[in-house]
Amino acid sequence: IVLYVCSIVMVRTVGRLDKEEPHAQFLHAHFQDIRTSMMTLFVLMSSPNLPQYIEQDDLLWDHPMLLFFLIGFIILGSFGLIAVLNGVISEGMFDKNQLRLEE
Repeated sequence: IVLYVCSIVMVRTVGRLDKEEPHAQFLHAHFQDIRTSMMTLFVLMSSPNLPQYIEQDDLLWDHPMLLFFLIGFIILGSFGLIAVLNGVISEGMFDKNQLRLEE
């Protein structure tokens, strides 16, 4: 749900900039619709690649809220992804242990 809401925010804010903006083409390629935005945000969450955004001349400095959003999303999303993976592995271990105790 968080990924979906964040992708809607990104599409509505940076995905629809004027074509006269210097970084509009790059941002439109990554945040043009909800599906593309969700995929971009998931890739950023699972393997952060901020140099791709830094290489765009002054993109993050021209849009400081985008910089704060991306950093916050990467940090919180990475911790969330690790927590989910940890929960799945722990649940599998508990189930396996329960089956052993029943035998």
